[in-house]
Amino acid sequence: MKRPNILWYCTDQQRFDTIGALGNPHVKTPVLDQLVKQGVAFTNAYCQSPICTPSRASFMTGLYPSRARTTRNGNATFPSDIPLISKLIADAGYRCGLVGKFHLASTTVSNIGSTLMPRATIGPRGPTLTRTGCENKVAT
Repeated sequence: MKRPNILWYCTDQQRFDTIGALGNPHVKTPVLDQLVKQGVAFTNAYCQSPICTPSRASFMTGLYPSRARTTRNGNATFPSDIPLISKLIADAGYRCGLVGKFHLASTTVSNIGSTLMPRATIGPRGPTLTRTGCENKVAT
């Protein structure tokens, strides 16, 4: 059996009812509408924290922010003993990538050697992260 391609597309701070294909006749979201028609859209989901980094940590680990030890923004590192979903997917043989704001830890150059980015390199579009077994591109 052929494995499915997975496109995990997440918009930031967007309710389901701000997408045309999910019932809002007043907005034009053609790309999101096409993704909804060809994939899965979650219309009843909950956020574990109103703060960006704890919310993303919960989303990427499946843990409450307190269990992921990420309860605020501006963390210097992310705990290396907590696997991210991207690591689990990569371990299953998928090639993974990330475009956009990862925001589990600061992406400043002084943080390049942290547990989040032990093998990061700086390219023309910012750091390339490889901690998760994926080639995560993070825009800075």
